[in-house]
Amino acid sequence: MVDVQDELREQACGVCLEKYNHPTKLPCGHIFCFLCVKGIAIQSKKCAMCRTEIPHDYLNNPVLLDNIPCEKNSTDCRTHDYQWYYEGRNGWWKYDERSNCDLEAAFIRGDKQCKLLLAGALYHVDFEKNLQVRQNDQTRRRRVRRDTPTLPSKGIAGIKTNSENLGGEIEAELHREHSENTENNEEILVSEDLNANASEEDLISEIVHTLSDITLRTQEETASDLPDTGNR
Repeated sequence: MVDVQDELREQACGVCLEKYNHPTKLPCGHIFCFLCVKGIAIQSKKCAMCRTEIPHDYLNNPVLLDNIPCEKNSTDCRTHDYQWYYEGRNGWWKYDERSNCDLEAAFIRGDKQCKLLLAGALYHVDFEKNLQVRQNDQTRRRRVRRDTPTLPSKGIAGIKTNSENLGGEIEAELHREHSENTENNEEILVSEDLNANASEEDLISEIVHTLSDITLRTQEETASDLPDTGNR
């Protein structure tokens, strides 16, 4: 049986034409690097191979396959010694292994900047200002930092790996579902009470109507038993 990881290692992504990095499988079955999927999901919203629509919430729960280790030269990469991070909304994200290798190699060479292609967009990382800027939109800026790989992070390149945060999200989702179920049960109970009240009212109405009929018939029978004095 062919190992999935070994098979993917021999193939290239159809978007970036490089070896897979965090290979991600779309609902249509085609596989690309996660950042490549992120790029096409944001831009065209269609698979780059078959043009099948990508669900709008796919990036929240991507289908990630076994990760393929970075195959850059280890003397240039040194990813085990240092990790590059970019700032997110509520914490720091790790750059993916391929981008981290490029950043570390450029930093060690003494370059002032490094160009990166991330999710279909070109960025410049300024080592002097510790800043990442998108080339076609100078307002899209993020702070960057070079630190140890053990720095607490939200995940890698948009892939959440923080189990504590994930647990909190699951707990919040379960709490929301519990609240919705409780509200639904309350609605059912109220509905049953209303139906019960309605049945009681119908029964009372029917009894009153029956008693009225009996009273009316009794009055008619009594009147018929009285002597006719109209001709006297």
